[in-house]
Amino acid sequence: MNYPSRDINHIKESTSLKILFEHLPNEWIIREMTERDYGIDLYIEIVTDNRITGDLLAIQIKGKNKVKFDKSRKCIYSGIKKTTINYWLGLPVPVFFVVVDLDAKIPYFVSVREQNRKGRFIKDSKTVSLILSQDFKIINSEANLFKLMYLREKRWPDVETAMEKALMSFTSFGPFILMCRRKPENETCSATMQYLLLEHYNNFYLIGRYLNICKPKTIDEWYRKHLELLDANNLESNSLLRFKYKYINEIIDYFAYDYREAIRVANLLVIKTQKEYYKQRFKSLYLHLKERPLAFIYTDWDARYYYDEYENETQNIEELFFEDFEEYDNCNLVDGLNT
Repeated sequence: MNYPSRDINHIKESTSLKILFEHLPNEWIIREMTERDYGIDLYIEIVTDNRITGDLLAIQIKGKNKVKFDKSRKCIYSGIKKTTINYWLGLPVPVFFVVVDLDAKIPYFVSVREQNRKGRFIKDSKTVSLILSQDFKIINSEANLFKLMYLREKRWPDVETAMEKALMSFTSFGPFILMCRRKPENETCSATMQYLLLEHYNNFYLIGRYLNICKPKTIDEWYRKHLELLDANNLESNSLLRFKYKYINEIIDYFAYDYREAIRVANLLVIKTQKEYYKQRFKSLYLHLKERPLAFIYTDWDARYYYDEYENETQNIEELFFEDFEEYDNCNLVDGLNT
């Protein structure tokens, strides 16, 4: 007597889901989709310290008997419909593509949005491929890397805004440093000067943290330390929230060089490594940077602004906010930024 047989792909899908669930933290909320034809198998809500904060992501999952990686620890997964990619990119939450190695029982993941920024979907074709890395896996019920990648994708619109603001305003950072260096250290800064500091620091924090440059202190940590110093030394200030220039210069010393490195990496993303994406995402920014690449990586910036060794040329500091830095206009800065 003949009976229906279960489709092998359905078996792989069920096994893949079971393996993934075993590796995810127990407190996370998993919602399977009843209709999966549109490319989403489940939604996961991340729970942190028993708090449900609305951190939501979507997953498309596939299973393979064995995921084979090349010598560079990469694996190409082909045959994904371009229409499905467009659907994923249009969703309001980050989408992750997960491939489970059924033999090793290891789920590997990749961010769809990150692959888009890297130009994986530019070609005019009906199907595209995703590149999995052997380093990006979900194991041991910790899922720390997976969570970090989610948080990065969640904050990425803010990171891009910080990149745009920082790249367009970084030339004013040097003159700002000079103004702070030349002020009496016990003078309380104006609200405008503190706002300028906070804007640069916020850009630095987002770019530095989410481009993996460094792990910066939050601005709240600096405010707490400021209030502790006032209290410990019985100091008075015109405003408890406004810093003295001595403290501002301490903050500048903490982040100036990492900020420059973060800007260097962001600049490379826009004009070189992910230029096809940013030519569309921030067209005017891309064109401005191509016309006048930033020259802040060269050592002359340190002498001119950080160490104030060009006093004869920098007497009118305010004017420097609006001038272009032209010392290296004849250099090949696109290649130079790689060094």
